[in-house]
Amino acid sequence: MPTSRRLYVHVGLQKTGTSYLQGVLRANQGELARQGLDLVPAGTGDSFELMLQVRGRYNPQRDPASVADALERFETTLAAAPGPRALLSQESLAAATPRQAARLLAAAGGREVHVVLTVRDLGRSLPSLWQQELKAGHDVGYRRYLRRLRTSQQRGRTGHPWIQLDAAAVVARWSEVVPADRIHVVTVPPPGSPPTLLLERLSRVLDLDASRLDAGLEASNSSLGRVQAELLRRVNAGLPEELRRRQVYGDVGKRFLAARVLAAQEGRRILVPEELRAWCEETTAAQVAALVAAGCRVEGDLEDLRCRPESFDVSDATPSEKEVAAAAVAALVDVLVRRAAGRGTSAGRSAGRRAPGAAGGNAAGSRRSSPVRALRRRARRLVARPGRSGESR
Repeated sequence: MPTSRRLYVHVGLQKTGTSYLQGVLRANQGELARQGLDLVPAGTGDSFELMLQVRGRYNPQRDPASVADALERFETTLAAAPGPRALLSQESLAAATPRQAARLLAAAGGREVHVVLTVRDLGRSLPSLWQQELKAGHDVGYRRYLRRLRTSQQRGRTGHPWIQLDAAAVVARWSEVVPADRIHVVTVPPPGSPPTLLLERLSRVLDLDASRLDAGLEASNSSLGRVQAELLRRVNAGLPEELRRRQVYGDVGKRFLAARVLAAQEGRRILVPEELRAWCEETTAAQVAALVAAGCRVEGDLEDLRCRPESFDVSDATPSEKEVAAAAVAALVDVLVRRAAGRGTSAGRSAGRRAPGAAGGNAAGSRRSSPVRALRRRARRLVARPGRSGESR
């Protein structure tokens, strides 16, 4: 058990299980407090606002006014935290410059600061990051996104999007304000590992007993299949700019269309094109060597960062027009079913009043719902039919 009062700053990387970890920790705040750890801030919104202010990304036209004093609120809340240890978790802090990091740590109130970095292999990170772009309302094609990212890395650029994957550069920046022996790299376990292993690794860094945490939370960032992601990209391309703003798109695009409608469809996994295998392997080797040389602490195994052969696509898996059309039909069916179930129409509300459990009995409700089930089954069959390869941006 540490004797000093500590602040752990979990800075990402993005798409390394951060949403799952944050969800489990926030759902277990009572148990964390009993083990001497406070989450500061306690909510995702406050953490996001803090990141915006620290990184100088506050836009008064787009962001709530509360961003302006997020750092001051953090300092006050941290000072009042009763436990000997506190945790700030916000994955976009990985991109902070040393000056921005120093600004954040100046609010630590004399606590001993430790930086935590979760890192995942490129074979899984690349498809996930592209999906993250789409879920933010962008419409860049998969191969174009990967080419841009590789060019960014090869030319030594530190900006978006490579900054979200360059673990060695993140360690180098943060080590300018925190000693390397207080920087912890937690590797994401390979596929097939026990589902709680990542949580257990992070818990060891935070001096928590993971066995006392309820880890039954489902992953909150549902992955899309290759076809469904391409469909979302095309929808984004057709949206007016006002619907692609962060607060608006987050509700209708990310949390409804992507997470509830498209993620519910069965789809083939997004893989990395075979022609990028050598680059991924060379980049990983350089990253591992840099992390070893940095002298930071490792929880897990750096070999977990090696790409698996199954992460690469040896065939042309570009979605065909037929596949995208089938996914679009299935999505429209799902939207209409939800609408008919009572999402905003008087007919839907009337149907809801006649649903099972209301007057009239369950049998009538079951008969009325059978067309809905049939529509969904037909939509799933459409998506499952193979199509010819086509082109996308």
